Parts: sequence; structure tokens; C-alpha cells
Amino acid sequence: MTQSIALDLAPYGVRVNALCPGNLLDSPLWNDSLYQQYAKKWGITVEEVRKKYTDQVPLGRGCAYEDVCNALVFLASDKSNYMTGQAINVTGGQEMR
Repeated sequence: MTQSIALDLAPYGVRVNALCPGNLLDSPLWNDSLYQQYAKKWGITVEEVRKKYTDQVPLGRGCAYEDVCNALVFLASDKSNYMTGQAINVTGGQEMR
């Protein structure tokens, strides 16, 4: 979809890119819900669930809001003025596994 829209809007000078964040392990979604759900489902502790997801990331930590914002600032800057139709993974390398 990103590439299709980028292709349609390129003649007008509009760039279209997508940010694909990794697991925001410190977000309310994880802290208020997902850790407990997975712990119950798998019969392990919340800490073990967090470790399981953190261990999947080559950089050794979950995605932070700041990581996504840094990529967003880059895309909004003139430094990315030749980029369109891209889906940018902000996953700490998790997509490489």
C-alpha cells in the first residue's frame, strides 16, 4: 500500500513512507495487558515473558518511543528527500532473525 500510494503521489512531489516499530515493551499495552496475558497463557512469570521478547532482539532491548520518533524526524527532514515508498523497520534488528 505504501508503495502504491507513493507511486500515485510522486508526480506531485509528495513522498510516502511507513514506519514499522518493533515491540514497544514499556508501553501501556504491554505493561497493562500483554505481559499478564502471555504469562498466564504460557505459565511463566511476567519477567520471563519480557525476557523472551527482549531476547528476540539483536540489540537486546525493546523498541522505545524515542527510537520511532528519531526515524520519524529523519523522514520529515530534508535528509530523506529522495526516499519514497519505503517501509522502515525500527526493530533493533529483530526482522533479521
